[in-house]
Amino acid sequence: MRLTRLLYGLVLLALVGCNTAPQDPVVDSATPTIKAMQFDSAFFAMDSLHFESDLAKLVQAYPQFSADYFSQILMLSSKKESKKILAFYKAYLPIYQATKKVQASKKSTPEIAAAFKRFHYYFPTYSLPKQLIYFIGPLETYGNVVTKEGLAIGLQLYMGATSSWYYSEQINTIYPSYISRQFAPEYIVVHSIQNILNDYDPIAINGKQLIEQMIEIGKRQYILSQCLPTASDTLLLGYTGNQLKAIEENKGDIWTFLSTQNRLFSVDPNLTASILKEAPYNDYFGEAIPGNVGKYIGYKIVKSWMKQQDDASKNDLNRLLKTPAKTIFDQAEIDF
Repeated sequence: MRLTRLLYGLVLLALVGCNTAPQDPVVDSATPTIKAMQFDSAFFAMDSLHFESDLAKLVQAYPQFSADYFSQILMLSSKKESKKILAFYKAYLPIYQATKKVQASKKSTPEIAAAFKRFHYYFPTYSLPKQLIYFIGPLETYGNVVTKEGLAIGLQLYMGATSSWYYSEQINTIYPSYISRQFAPEYIVVHSIQNILNDYDPIAINGKQLIEQMIEIGKRQYILSQCLPTASDTLLLGYTGNQLKAIEENKGDIWTFLSTQNRLFSVDPNLTASILKEAPYNDYFGEAIPGNVGKYIGYKIVKSWMKQQDDASKNDLNRLLKTPAKTIFDQAEIDF
């Protein structure tokens, strides 16, 4: 009886061991040092009654980012146009107060730090930004940009999809609702990694065949998923839940359409735009399918190809970036 129990226990342990998921290789890797700079708080802490002197102190305290902020973001001179800067200060103070309620920077800083750790593991030669710079800029300007001083994040574009600030006639013209629905705190880390990846390896797809463009975009989607392994597909792809469901339910028909009449190898800009551009609906597949359905197709092809690779290759995302899109297409076991 004791022998039987012992054998049963050993078999059970063996089965558990076989079903244990492989350890995440990133867990024990080095964590990059990163700090958060709240330039937004420093800017709106200035006293409007002593604005010129406080502005000079701000520039002195943040000399490097101030140069970019005033000349590239506000498009104003901190020395010659203090009255216009004060006007911006007064106009955007309510927006700053709205961002403080959302607390997007508090939520996103640890998420970005964790994603940076993973990015550093996969791309150790890239010099990651040493700091996150949170600022408030005009609604029409940058929301996420890599600068010499760090990764600059414009909180005015992360107040939440339902924020009334995005629904004025002027702003809604620039950012229709299918764009502004991504102006939520959870998208900060997604946009940050997308920008870092593009800084590391800028994507160049203009003029390429549709299948090449889809796969190049799919490569970056796959890398994004590896840097944000717990994020949902809707967040990673930027689709709504209904859009993703509609794509998955119709992926066979979508693939059949794309793979007939030589469409996959087309360089027609009208076709590629209709499959890859961000839009509320797709010109070919109707209102339930988003315009950029090609992102999903490319991602699934790359994901299938990566599953076929050995363990060492699965962790070599540089190899993925360098592998020609046509090679991936020829080798991937595509099943839509």
